Amino acid sequence: MYTKFIVGVVYCLIGAEVFLRLFAPQPMIPRHVCATYYGIRGNAPNKTYWHIGEEYKIKLYTNSKGIRSDREIPYEKSQEIKRIVLLGDSFGMGYEVDYKDMFSTRLEYYLKDQYGINAEVVNLSTSGHGNAEELLVLQNEGLKYHPDLVLLAWHTTDYDDNVRSGLYGLNDNLLYRKNKTYLPAVEIREKLNKIPGYAFLEQYSNLYSFFREIAGSKTKEWLTNIKRKQQINIKLNDTEKQADIYAKELTLSLLKEIKKTSEENLAQFLLLDIPVRKDRDVFYSNFPLPLDQAKLIFNIYSPIDGFLQYKGEKIYWEKGHGHFTPLGCDIVGKGLAKYIIENQLLK
Repeated sequence: MYTKFIVGVVYCLIGAEVFLRLFAPQPMIPRHVCATYYGIRGNAPNKTYWHIGEEYKIKLYTNSKGIRSDREIPYEKSQEIKRIVLLGDSFGMGYEVDYKDMFSTRLEYYLKDQYGINAEVVNLSTSGHGNAEELLVLQNEGLKYHPDLVLLAWHTTDYDDNVRSGLYGLNDNLLYRKNKTYLPAVEIREKLNKIPGYAFLEQYSNLYSFFREIAGSKTKEWLTNIKRKQQINIKLNDTEKQADIYAKELTLSLLKEIKKTSEENLAQFLLLDIPVRKDRDVFYSNFPLPLDQAKLIFNIYSPIDGFLQYKGEKIYWEKGHGHFTPLGCDIVGKGLAKYIIENQLLK
């Protein structure tokens, strides 16, 4: 009886895998992260793996410091190089596009080709990072690269990421450090990676990807709700609106701190506001301030005008995880280069 049960389960799993492959292919986008010495997630070093979806098949690789790069990058830089440190999440890391098509790579290209600037982007993005983690990345690693410019790719998911991490909080509108570490599921992932065959399932199984996305989404939602209730002032009543206000205030405080840290270390600071896509012709900003107000505080670039020049074309992937297509990356890279030059951010 026990054997029949096991055989039945195996047949069901195989059947589900075949069904998904034929009728509902899943984007297979493994993440390889590990604990850093400063208590948060970072990209696992010296990894090579694939992102596979209906619209793309691309190879990712990281160097010995976990940077998605085709080379090793020393901390020291020559006087001839203008160095840009990029902070971000999966958009910054260039998920779902080849290395040559990432907006950071296109930014390097346009700065050199159109403006004659020998720029180097050090991409310290990690999938899942919010601004709290990006601040720690800048403090612990980014500044070691002696950046002339710190570029942060801001995305609407940063609101929840900042609250969920619990790394920072607000007390009388002042930012303070709450917790030393935030390593969600890193220990579990390390144990799973030791199981024979797990890496193959993660890379090639539609069924595994299907359940991983559901589990990951539900866990994030659950943790965010808990953290929101813990962090907002209970005197204001625990409402969704007030939780949103807290998330925006926390986010702005973190961005101001990143700007301050950059400028104290003689680097300019630039925000890339990644728009929310409603459809191929409609994009909008979900930044915590209207962009005209944000520009009074930050150097901030929005690619919406550039996107609208390509109405009807695919700027975000529509059957994967919704990151930029190569066209989207090229528009962003070109627009960033122009903004940097016009505002003399590499002077």
